[in-house]
Amino acid sequence: MPGVLKNAIDWASRPRGPNSFAHKPSAVIGASPGKIGRAVGQQSLRSALSFCDSPLMGAPEAYIPLTPGLITEVGEVTDKGTEQFLRDLIEAFEVFVTRVLTALPPERVRATGDDGAGPRT
Repeated sequence: MPGVLKNAIDWASRPRGPNSFAHKPSAVIGASPGKIGRAVGQQSLRSALSFCDSPLMGAPEAYIPLTPGLITEVGEVTDKGTEQFLRDLIEAFEVFVTRVLTALPPERVRATGDDGAGPRT
């Protein structure tokens, strides 16, 4: 896991218990040119999120081989199969988030300072 990401998680995980990640659903996705680094990095991130008491979507797992031109500068995915996989992953994550927040008692969500209303403008 990159040091900058690890430091950000360390800061957000304080104080232990009612931290920024507690009871907030999460998913892990990675892209890199190599297979081993991507898998090891994701496992490290999963461990950190688990420690922070963030419910983690276990499947589908997403290991995207980062190849030149796969994602344009404006964020468009050029490979249709990869694009569909990512769309399916987002849909699965939406279902996971709904399931977690439905099962989570409201007092546990409030204990983390999140009332479930989402971002305010």
